[in-house]
Amino acid sequence: MKYQITKRFRFEAGHRVWKQNLMEGKGSKFLKGDIPPNPCLNIHGHSYKLEITVGSNTLDQQEMVIDFYHIKAAVRDLIDQLDHSFIIDRNDPLYPSFKQHFGFLKLTVVDFCPTAEALAKYIYDYLKGKLDEAGLLEDIKVVKVVLWETETGMAEYREE
Repeated sequence: MKYQITKRFRFEAGHRVWKQNLMEGKGSKFLKGDIPPNPCLNIHGHSYKLEITVGSNTLDQQEMVIDFYHIKAAVRDLIDQLDHSFIIDRNDPLYPSFKQHFGFLKLTVVDFCPTAEALAKYIYDYLKGKLDEAGLLEDIKVVKVVLWETETGMAEYREE
């Protein structure tokens, strides 16, 4: 893409990485036999910072890829849903209890374990769908979605 713009957002949300097992997975070899706790199994929250980058090889009649306001409008409903919600995978063993006992809470129910990586892809796919619905996907592409969970940890999703 010759031209790219990035819009930033913030939202607060809770989640639980119910599949976390630090003794398994790609990085487990670094632990040298230590048995650490799995902190993200616990219910916890983040002040997320979201960066959405879109691009085009051409500019519109206003000499823009797309107005920042229009990107904000495209993701407003999703950000409003995520903000101050608890993001939970419907496959999480705690989901039935959450639904039964905490139905008064604002839940965002997803079909994946809500890691930063999976949430970045979820947001990417959402915006790509919005651009497609508006007939803009031929000209404007979602370049990447970056989701900061903490000041030092972020995930990025892009299609190549």
